[in-house]
Amino acid sequence: MKKLYFNLLLLTLFPLHSFCQQNLVNSSSIKEEIIDHEDGKIEDGKYKCNLFDWQIEIPEGFIITSKERAKELEDKGYEAMKEHATEGKNITRTSTTLISFEKDKFNIFSANYESLIGKKKMTFDEYKAFMLKLLDETYSGKGIKYDIAKSDLKLGKYDFNKILVHLYHPKTDVLILTQEFYSSYINNHLYTAGINYQSEDLGYILSYNFIKSFKSVQ
Repeated sequence: MKKLYFNLLLLTLFPLHSFCQQNLVNSSSIKEEIIDHEDGKIEDGKYKCNLFDWQIEIPEGFIITSKERAKELEDKGYEAMKEHATEGKNITRTSTTLISFEKDKFNIFSANYESLIGKKKMTFDEYKAFMLKLLDETYSGKGIKYDIAKSDLKLGKYDFNKILVHLYHPKTDVLILTQEFYSSYINNHLYTAGINYQSEDLGYILSYNFIKSFKSVQ
């Protein structure tokens, strides 16, 4: 079952995150140097985004995933979703990773964006329905138990949609993973963030860290 779980996790992180175990930057060096990204920079233990009015702390003990490795695994996720979900046929490879960091392969945060300029775009309500159906189709009939809940929330000055997924062991009903997906239309861009966690303590840290990153934007 472990292989099945891993494959499902990989493809359901689109466009939010992929498991990355190589080409990592150790968090111990974050505060000692400035790491430049195309859309932002990491400085003083924080990722500061140039594209949006947003910055997020890198939690203690987390390591930064290289964008090259994230892109490689996201491409595999695209192909997997196209194969396993009818809604996956509508997915395109146009998202860009802003920042991704992880404690290990099951406790992860990632944020992405996609430009909507010049595109015939869905309304935000249509996008929310699309993502909910995509996730539901991906997990249906894959031999595991799951539940999905959705909600709307305000983070700072932005309207967000949240999808919460719980994955359970098919025989013991033990919770094996929690996923949180956040999305918003910001400045003609689709902004998405994803959080995966097995540890409730780490889940609280990642969720609170993300929510406060936008709560401070007014």
